[in-house]
Amino acid sequence: MNKYTLEFKYKSFEEEYQQQRIHTISIPVFKFGSACILVVATLKLITLVLENELELVPILIACQVYSLLSIVFLHFKIHKINIQLILLAYILVAYELIIKTDTSPQALSLYQSNFTMCGVIIILISEFKESLVIIISTFLFKIIYTVLMETQKSYLIYSSTIFLMLFMCFFSYKLNALNRTSFLLSQYDYLWESVFPKIVDNPYIIFSFSEDKLEFLFKSSSKMPFECNNSKHLKKFLREWNYNLESLENTFYKLYINQNINEFHSKRIEITKDNKNKQFIHYSMMKSLSSTFIIKFDDSVIKVDDCKIIMRKQIQNQQQLRMQLIKSIYKNIQKSLNSKNLDNLCQIRNSCFKQILNFKILQQKCKVQQFDIKNLLFLNDFFGYKFNRLIILNQKDVKIITIVKQLRRLFFEIFESAYQKSSIEVVILDRAIVSYEGKEINQKKDSLIKLIFNTLVENVEKQNNRWIIQLYKEPQVNFTDQHISK
Repeated sequence: MNKYTLEFKYKSFEEEYQQQRIHTISIPVFKFGSACILVVATLKLITLVLENELELVPILIACQVYSLLSIVFLHFKIHKINIQLILLAYILVAYELIIKTDTSPQALSLYQSNFTMCGVIIILISEFKESLVIIISTFLFKIIYTVLMETQKSYLIYSSTIFLMLFMCFFSYKLNALNRTSFLLSQYDYLWESVFPKIVDNPYIIFSFSEDKLEFLFKSSSKMPFECNNSKHLKKFLREWNYNLESLENTFYKLYINQNINEFHSKRIEITKDNKNKQFIHYSMMKSLSSTFIIKFDDSVIKVDDCKIIMRKQIQNQQQLRMQLIKSIYKNIQKSLNSKNLDNLCQIRNSCFKQILNFKILQQKCKVQQFDIKNLLFLNDFFGYKFNRLIILNQKDVKIITIVKQLRRLFFEIFESAYQKSSIEVVILDRAIVSYEGKEINQKKDSLIKLIFNTLVENVEKQNNRWIIQLYKEPQVNFTDQHISK
């Protein structure tokens, strides 16, 4: 809102405010004022004609014609109402001077009070700029008229009139500012209805509470999973669904009358219906001129019976998958025993162990610790069927700093990639260097292997038909994620 003219910065707000003000107060007052002038001028005209005093007849006829034309003109040029209110104020001033000439001193004070009140009403309903024009022009006109007509000058009255004129201007400014602020507050409630559908895709209901009717009134809704298009449907929903063993209707009413709740209150809750259905909602309440409530449905209605069916199906599926896995393992073991193929049994065992390692790595945090590389010699037994051997060259028995479970998984992958009857050599200097002859470890096939390489492996290259894997001195782990122990 402009500080001096009080106009809204947004043209749409200004136009809406002007339309509301014109239709609610400006037009009714103007029509009533014009009708009163027409009636008074007609009665005065009849009186003067009967008394054969025809001097003021042309002026009275002009007042009648203006009153009729102004009402007709208003029908076609409704946006010119502010200018017509200024002209109406001037006609009242002129008519006040006319009737002074043939009015008794006893009735003159009453006449002046009537015209003064009419002028104040016009000032109160006019816009700030128009009210300034009416106040300054009429007051200055009356001061000049009094100075010219008065033989004995009353300077104290002149100065007090000017002071009153300035006060009236200040009062008009404050009154119009309050009216426009009140309009903004009234529009703030409707802002939710216009903006909310554009920013929210979830189903929602917007409603308010009426103190006159003592009930919640429906405003709007969108994408509702059940029928809710009027206040009757809203009332049914609020009474059927409960929160903490109390209906939503009572819950929201208590929020409305609670004086300790802020002007804006929002919360996510779980509501139930008949102990069979449940639903998470996010409600918001805004207290202003009329309290507005919004219920946003976070997900679809969940039926408890349906949940039981879904859970039962999931359990059955898990049982079937577990049984298929057990049958597959059993068949492979039985086949190996029948053919006395121990290599196949070792491969099955290794596959299970690898999955166990994967599970532990994903479940646990990155635990950085000192580790004796000799503890990996147990892998020789796991891959004995390939006749591979892990050879460790560590003359000073130096312990490396690593993440043990990831290191075991890495060496497990190295053993699988190495050729049969080949050796995997580990040299411990300032860091561990692993070399083997075999296939390259494909990091793309498994995201877990890629994670281990990023954490433990500094460099990989091939030299003389052997792959050389150089490990970091310390694992590349974020400081906040690692847990160090010795």
